[in-house]
Amino acid sequence: MKPVELSSPLVRLDQPTAADAGAVFDYCQDPVFERYLTVPWPYRREDADSFISEYVPAAWASDQEYTWAVRAPGSPALVGVIGLRVPTASIGYWLGAPHRGHGYIPEAQRLVADWAFSAGVVDTITWQCLPGNIASARTARKTGFSFLGESPADHPHRDGSFPQAWTGRLRAGDDREPKAGWPADVVADVVADVVAG
Repeated sequence: MKPVELSSPLVRLDQPTAADAGAVFDYCQDPVFERYLTVPWPYRREDADSFISEYVPAAWASDQEYTWAVRAPGSPALVGVIGLRVPTASIGYWLGAPHRGHGYIPEAQRLVADWAFSAGVVDTITWQCLPGNIASARTARKTGFSFLGESPADHPHRDGSFPQAWTGRLRAGDDREPKAGWPADVVADVVADVVAG
């Protein structure tokens, strides 16, 4: 498939370019990434370069994974990355630390899901994260995913293992309201934010 651009008033999704490699490298130094993501560690500049110039275009061309740069409208700066792995219909994402808390990833997930469902790419999207990744879980819950519990990860961790992962599901016909059944810590954090707000 040829890459497509998706956008809304809050976020723009387009293709990562060579100019984004420095930001990818910088963001991927975050210790949170080492703990929760499957990116190589330590993450090197050449990892960022090959991700952008080799992995992303090859994965689009082979219909293995559709990956987008996440940007605020009107700005060329990369704030994060989101991707849909086609064989497993699973969504993954990360956001650079300075850009968290602005709603970019929930909106990016909505755009990707709407596009994937309307284009007939998939009719169900799965989400997984390592247990304890509250930020990722809160984002999936906010986007309307149903929590399915823990199961072995669909994708190997960097050590080759398939650890237990929190798992969620969003179907094309689902409403996008937050669902019951998420871990208490995920819901408690959301409630705390509402009370504090």
